[in-house]
Order: sequence, then structure tokens, then C-alpha cells
Amino acid sequence: MKTIKKETVDILLVNPSLDVEHDQEKRIALRIDEKIPNQESPPLGIGYLLAVAKQHGFRAQFIDMAVEQFSVGDLLRHISEVSPKVVGFTAYTIGIKSAGYIAREIKKQFRDVLVCAGGVHATVTPKETLEEFEGFDFAVCGEAELLLPELIESIERGKPLSHVRGVVTREKKEFSRQAVERLDDLPFPAWEDFDLADYQGCYPHRTNLELPMTTSRGCPYSCVFCVRAFGQRRRFRSVQSVLSEIERNIEDFGCESICFVDETFMFDLKWCNELFEQIISRGLNKKITWSCSTRVNNVSPELFSLMKKAGCYYVFFGLESSDDVILKNTKKRITSDQIKKAVKWAKEAGLICVGSFIIGLPGETEQTVNKNIRLAQELDLYSITFPIAVPFPKTALRDMAEKHEYGLKILSNNWDDYGKQYPGVMDSDNLSIEKRRELQKKAYELNPKKKIEEYIQRVFGQVPDKCEAAVI
Repeated sequence: MKTIKKETVDILLVNPSLDVEHDQEKRIALRIDEKIPNQESPPLGIGYLLAVAKQHGFRAQFIDMAVEQFSVGDLLRHISEVSPKVVGFTAYTIGIKSAGYIAREIKKQFRDVLVCAGGVHATVTPKETLEEFEGFDFAVCGEAELLLPELIESIERGKPLSHVRGVVTREKKEFSRQAVERLDDLPFPAWEDFDLADYQGCYPHRTNLELPMTTSRGCPYSCVFCVRAFGQRRRFRSVQSVLSEIERNIEDFGCESICFVDETFMFDLKWCNELFEQIISRGLNKKITWSCSTRVNNVSPELFSLMKKAGCYYVFFGLESSDDVILKNTKKRITSDQIKKAVKWAKEAGLICVGSFIIGLPGETEQTVNKNIRLAQELDLYSITFPIAVPFPKTALRDMAEKHEYGLKILSNNWDDYGKQYPGVMDSDNLSIEKRRELQKKAYELNPKKKIEEYIQRVFGQVPDKCEAAVI
């Protein structure tokens, strides 16, 4: 366990874990190459909240229990030492039960400390979360940067929290999500408050430090399996704001790679072209590499070529299915032909491509899953994953399963099982959960993990130096 400052704080933010060793093992298991980190970025939302707290003169602290090897007992002792006014948990659906259990333990020992639920699960199901977990005093619904100052001030002045917009209490009848309209007004994430050595990176950047960034919030698409916690209305930052943050990350932290984590990074192509041209004109492409996720229906050979020139080395595609009928059923608004073209163009530009096919979408059969497996082999991506479809709360997919559309049915409401790889909590009349797991195993066997240097040499004909990942 690391030593954390023992100074009084206004708010203590916590990423929960009930078994730190097991959660660390799961983290390592996600790696494509055991020596190269994967999905191990510092939490961007927490970085923003810490920065907002500083901006308003509040004292805030973050504990990532799995990363910092903090047991529940360690956390309780720390709370007694720093005396927070609020302990705030951030959790996806799969982590909400752990957060709820720890919240209950906190309330047993510290009745006057307020405990709140935040993150994706609480945002989409705030009332249900409070009903299910008695340890939470309230939930935060939406983007917390706006409500944090008002929340702390209300607590200090003894005002009812139900008056704070975006805060949901058991007594509150009506509520709405908070959304930051002017993203440029947010301070840059407070990376100085993190031990960045603990967060090796989201993708195989092969540099000394990668940091996550977002250029927008919200996704205008309607894929049935997606939660869209930031809503469907897309808000974006100015190009100048993004460039300033990149320069700050380089100058203040020695950042050598950026992971853009937007839900829809490549949406406004005029904006993207301006950003890429500015990165080149300022010479930032000589100082950093970067990665992003994008759709396959809003790209071109010219765009990928410009991305490459601007320092991009790695692109993730949400492919979902090789079957056009299933793609239509899921409202993905792409085609299998677009999948093949996008991957071809990106590889021709020299970009490392990765992607994901979801097993068990509406209309899925054993034949369509095998079709996905064959296309994955044909595309020859650096990494391909095959998650089993999960009916997350408040998604259209969950509504479909509850109505038994396409023969879908939910097998479990145990949130601990709502991971994307195993065990699977939904099946259908023509594709049992056992068959889904069997096909998933087959998919991974036929599309094994790759060594990145060997892959680059085979696909692109050369191996770049470690810090020249953008110039293949």
C-alpha cells in the first residue's frame, strides 16, 4: 500500500475494490502483450474533478484502491485521518456492488460522513442505485464538474442537498442530468495529483508517458448496446483548447503520447482537419504520438494519411458485426463493406488497427458469429476482441431483452457479472449462453494475441524505434 497524504480534505474520491489483488490481476490480463499496458490510463473524469476542486479552493483527494493496494480497512483508517465531508465513489455497472458494500461499511463507522455514488451506473440509474444500496446518501446524475462547488458549499452551510441540481436524493421527486455546455471553460485535468507511474497507458504507445484526453462529450448515434452517459447531444472543445492541453501535457508532465478517448472523435471532419493541420504546423507531431477510436463510416484514405502525418499511430474501430442485418438491428449505421474499406485505408496509411466484434447482438446466430471470426482473420488487426453482449441498464438492448425481442432474455441482474468478457448475462432462443462462451473461446483461439514489433514488421515491413511509433 502506498503512503497517501494524511491531511484534512473536503471530498475524498474513490475508485472501489473489494479484492485489490484480484482486480490487479484482471487489469494485467487485459494486456495484449504481457509487457505492454492496456486500458491502464489515469481516470480522466477524476482528473477533471480534482482540477475543479482546486479552482474553487476545495481540498480533494483520490484513492484508486486496486492500483494503490488499498484494502477496505485501509480506506476506513484513511477516512478517520483525513475527515472528509464527502466520500464519492465512481463506478461502472460491474463495480457498483463493491462501491455499495464499501459505502455501507463507511456509514457504520462514520455516520456524519456523506457518501455518494457517481460514475456511469449512478448517472443512468440514480434512484435505483439509492434504493439498492443503503450506504449511499445521494447520487450524482450527470457531469459533476458543475455541481461540485455548489455541493461542497451546501454541505458547509447546512443546506439541503436536494436543492443542488444534478444531485439525486431518496426524497427528490424530479431530477435531470447535468451537462457542461462550454467544455473550454473546464480546467485541464489535475495530473499533478496522480502518481502517473501507476498508469502505464491505454494503448501500446511505447513511450515514457501517455495521457488521456477528450475533445468532446456526447454521441449522436443510437447503437442499442451503448449507455451514452454523456447524452446524445455532442458538445466539443475548440481546436485551440485541445492544442493548449497537448502543449501543457508535454511541458508540465513530459508526455510523449496522447490517447483521445472521445465517444465520437472523428465526427466533425472540418474540425478534425483543422486540429491535425495545427498539430503539424506547430511541430507537435514531432513531440508526441497519439491514438483514437473512430467509426468506419466517416473516414477516407486522405483523412487517415493526414492523421498519420499528424502523429497518429493507432486506431480502434467498433466493428460489432460482419452481418449487415445485425448491424441494422443494432442501429450501428455502418455496413460490412465500410468495415473492410476503413481497415484497408488505415493500414495503407501505416496505422496500427484494432477492433471489436460483439457476440450476441439482436438476431445473432452461430453462423453470424462464425462469419465475424472469419472477417477478423481476414482483416488481420493487431488486436481483436470478442465481448459478449451485455444488456446494461437503460440501454435499448436491455429494453429489447426485457420484451423478449429477437428471442433475447436476461439471465442475471447480479451487477458483478456485467463484464464484457465473462460470464455473460444474456442469451437468446437460438444462441444459448453456453454456445456464446464456446464461440467466444473459438474466436480468441483463431485470433490469438500478437507481439506488436512482430506485427508491425510483418504488416508494414519495418520495426520503428520505441519513441517513433508514429513513423512506421
